[in-house]
Amino acid sequence: MSDFKTVIEGTRASNNLPSGVNWNFYNSYPKFKKAVSSRQNHVLKLISAILKNQKIPGNIRGKDADHQFELVEEGNDTILDRVTHNIDTLNGSFKNVGVTVTPKAFASESTDNTQAANKKRILVHGRNIERPQIKFKIKVDNRPVPFKPLLTSKPNSKTPLDLCLETNEDGIMFYKHPYQLELEEFKVPVEHLKVSTAVQPASLEDTPFVEVYTEEQLNSMVLHLQTVNELAIDLEAHSYRTYQGFTCLMQISTRNADYIIDTLCLRDKLHVLNEIFTNPAVVKVFHGADSDIPWLQRDLGLYVVNMFDTYQAAKILNFSRKGLEFLLKHYCNVDADKTFQLYDWRTRPLSAEAIFYARCDTHYLLYVYDMIKKDLMAMSTNQCNYIELVFQRSADVCKSRYEVNILRDESHLSMYKRSKKMFDIQQMYALKHLYAWRDKLARELDESPGYILPNHMLLKISEMLPKESFGILACCSPVPPLVRQCLHEIHYIVKNAREQTFENAEKLNEDKSFSQDVIKHIDVDMISLHDYSKSKETEADSLPTLLNDLNKLVEDEIELVYFTPQEITIFQEMKKKSRKHIGLTNIVYKQPYELYLKTIKYNKVLKKSSEIKEQISDSNEPVNASIPMECPDKLYLTPQVKEIKKNISDLSNVKKEIPNTIIREITLEEQSSSTSSTTQNNANNSKKNNGFIPHKYEKTDFAKYHNQSKEVLLIAKRLQKKKNKTKKNKKPKRLQKTV
Repeated sequence: MSDFKTVIEGTRASNNLPSGVNWNFYNSYPKFKKAVSSRQNHVLKLISAILKNQKIPGNIRGKDADHQFELVEEGNDTILDRVTHNIDTLNGSFKNVGVTVTPKAFASESTDNTQAANKKRILVHGRNIERPQIKFKIKVDNRPVPFKPLLTSKPNSKTPLDLCLETNEDGIMFYKHPYQLELEEFKVPVEHLKVSTAVQPASLEDTPFVEVYTEEQLNSMVLHLQTVNELAIDLEAHSYRTYQGFTCLMQISTRNADYIIDTLCLRDKLHVLNEIFTNPAVVKVFHGADSDIPWLQRDLGLYVVNMFDTYQAAKILNFSRKGLEFLLKHYCNVDADKTFQLYDWRTRPLSAEAIFYARCDTHYLLYVYDMIKKDLMAMSTNQCNYIELVFQRSADVCKSRYEVNILRDESHLSMYKRSKKMFDIQQMYALKHLYAWRDKLARELDESPGYILPNHMLLKISEMLPKESFGILACCSPVPPLVRQCLHEIHYIVKNAREQTFENAEKLNEDKSFSQDVIKHIDVDMISLHDYSKSKETEADSLPTLLNDLNKLVEDEIELVYFTPQEITIFQEMKKKSRKHIGLTNIVYKQPYELYLKTIKYNKVLKKSSEIKEQISDSNEPVNASIPMECPDKLYLTPQVKEIKKNISDLSNVKKEIPNTIIREITLEEQSSSTSSTTQNNANNSKKNNGFIPHKYEKTDFAKYHNQSKEVLLIAKRLQKKKNKTKKNKKPKRLQKTV
């Protein structure tokens, strides 16, 4: 109970912290900022220790607030799922207890060397691959115009093909979905609502496999597909080196065969599959078809009727995870390898590992379809048939239309809202115009906006507004090639942004409360092969580095029933101390732009010191090397009294550097001070007798003595007076007594 009270008190204290403008105000005080920073580091250490104890991958330290919140959220979900799983296991309500046991896969998978080799996390990216879109017969059109369907005929239709522009309520023109009526009137066949006996699929070695690269192979495949009523379909696409993206590979599996179709070679020939894809008597099984359906429409002109999406079924069954990897583990006891999610599918020819990965996505999908229908039927009631509900939700996904990204005046605000930054009028000007420049260049070159200039770099340039072009490069690490090539254009936009007049920042904050529905432009910052800002943390952490032991296979350890957290003992501390390589701690990472600003200050100091040396060298005077770095504007520092006492041992050394006229002035002033009883006339006569000539300080070149002549004279007087006093007070040595 005390722990629960502690949580409540901590939550209440967290809610009492200032936020928004008040946070910025309080954060301007150094004491508040220091206290919050120390508490923040302490909390991050505790959260990091908890996540590590629970074996949750990811590093919460060194991330921004959004990534930290997502990691904590995922950690909470994982822990709660384990608690629910353990409770269900104890109550005996968990249907498939064998899932928690170390799986015994099919015979083919247990001895497959290819799958074992795939456990090594690799990153494949073709740098010198020829752009496939160059060979497309129908050239890519990136213009901001409504997308027109590629259909020339409409098989399995209830209404004829009618491609006419329509206008919605917002005044935006679009083409209607060609199969809109067919999808609205679609009724699931009775045989697809029934649950049949699930038969485990044959091994990959025993299943016929066909690679389709030619039109003859395509026609042969179509003849076979027309004889079945169940298909498993998946797509592989590329979106980094193209603006809209394009489909590179299609996988189709039946109960008896696996097919892989090269959609780059047969891009304009695959429309013949509409005879099968739009046939309401044939069920098409997808997993997560929210992206596959628009890709089929955009690249191949294919539309789907009668689809079963296993992702929608997993949502209805309320699984802890909805990915295909989890479903294969749950129903097939197969460890799906997601290594090739980052594979460059433009590569030709495909490697054996890539083909193996592509086959696994659809080879087991029909068996998953059978098993998941059983669970849906077991959960169904007389009032609600969950199998039919999945078909209805899948039909809604099929109704989606592909739309070309259209740049609008508010398009940049979606990225600005996610960044949670506070921009003034100058920064907003730079953000808007850089966003538009990036979109225009990406359309012209058919590159993704993420390849032209990633979002985090665009926000950094808009926030800092560097004066110099090198400052723009310092905001990018690494520098994208097109940023270096078009540096003058970016610098021109930043220069114009700095010339904008300031307005109240609070007025700009009102723009953040815009409706997301107004933004029709999709932020297409495609995932870079080395930028994991939009991917899951587990994907980035699982990639190899040069420091990893690639020969060591990492196997997932699954407990029988309970999940036992990692114990913390003194032996672990001994192991940590015995490590040869000790990790560095308390490292402060500086961004490239911060380092660039420091180099600017340092270069200014060096330039100033070089100018001083040149001026002194022209006057043939010794150089004073002790120029303070903090005050480059001062030529010389006034020497301290201690330094003069140390450097000047005798008054004679001082007199050698002082003009004779000044020395005579010193002696006369001392004489006048010693004979204070004499009159002013006598003093004037003595000056005349000694031939004293009044010295004019205006004609003295004090720069020759480092602008310190006056100070030297005063110090010389003090030294002389002190010397005279010591002579007067000096006592004679006492004579020794003689016997």
